Amino acid sequence: VMRPYQIYAVKAAKKRVLEVNQNGYVFACTGSGKTLTSFKLAQILRDEPMVDLVVFLIDRKDLDDQTIDEYNSFEKDCVDRTNSTAVLINMLKSSEKKMIVTTIQKMANAVKNPKYAAVMDAYKDKKVVFIIDEAHRDVFGEMLRTIKETFPNAMFFGFTGTPIHDENQKKMSTTSDVFGNELHRYSIADGIRDKNVLGFDPYM
Repeated sequence: VMRPYQIYAVKAAKKRVLEVNQNGYVFACTGSGKTLTSFKLAQILRDEPMVDLVVFLIDRKDLDDQTIDEYNSFEKDCVDRTNSTAVLINMLKSSEKKMIVTTIQKMANAVKNPKYAAVMDAYKDKKVVFIIDEAHRDVFGEMLRTIKETFPNAMFFGFTGTPIHDENQKKMSTTSDVFGNELHRYSIADGIRDKNVLGFDPYM
């Protein structure tokens, strides 16, 4: 069962995909169920007739046994846990797969390899939605740029507990630069107030 703020975030992103055709990102504090929210969005969009493919991207650093167990609790055997780009390509070739859970590194490798160009070209005019968990990673900027060039009509949604703003950027790129404007915010103050995350006392 999703909490109200998770439902608001999913509805806001779903509306963007089906009605507005704009990217965006969700700022949800650590511990508030961000991964479940983003995964639920992927499942809901997968079942929409006008969406051809949903790709849920994770950083390979996060793809440990605990994470895989978490995703499998959402949907059994949903994660492509191999290190082979060929496996990802076979999934993209399959007409049965409307949702792919894979690493951003593997997708970046696939789009850069000329021998997979025909597979990627088949999606150029289709409605593809990319959902990126932990979207604050600096390295995502360059990899996402490559993916965006390969899928020019795709939509991109980021989920992060620590977005990059002007004041904390390192590589001349904020979360808004990469994903567009903020769709929904559930801050640490909201989480503490609702007793959904542990409170703390800051002091100098």
